[in-house]
Amino acid sequence: MKPLVILCCLAAVLSPAVAFASDAEILALARDVIAKVRYGALISVGEQGQPRSRIVDAFPPDDEFVIFVATKPNTRKVKQIRHNPKVSLFYFDPESRNYVSVMGLATLVDEKAIKLAMRREADSDRIYPGFPDDYLLIKIVPSVVEGLLPGYRGDKETWMPARVEF
Repeated sequence: MKPLVILCCLAAVLSPAVAFASDAEILALARDVIAKVRYGALISVGEQGQPRSRIVDAFPPDDEFVIFVATKPNTRKVKQIRHNPKVSLFYFDPESRNYVSVMGLATLVDEKAIKLAMRREADSDRIYPGFPDDYLLIKIVPSVVEGLLPGYRGDKETWMPARVEF
């Protein structure tokens, strides 16, 4: 799946001096922000329709910007994703005031071979003493990645950030 970039700067349309970024440039900058801050907030929708957020130590995005999150199978987020797979991952760098928001669909991955292959040092026996039975992966396939990124601060009128649609 090839991402299509939509740059959201009205000012860029009106002023030829403002350059458009390619999808690859925007995604590279987004990867840099994610790597710098490491932890993000995973937002899922609760049974009552209320968004719920929590800090997660997600895996870095892969080549298609798919992001995995490790968790226990009995967490609220798993129940919420089973009910509604629409999620967002939000990363914020307070030092530079950059952010990345990854919106997409989550699926639950419980195949033992995949869990064994993807387990990180951070996913220790202290956190998952019954590994692989008490370890579940959430796979987030993006539909949109957007953010305020170095050199791309958003539209001056609407504040809409740089955006890549998949």
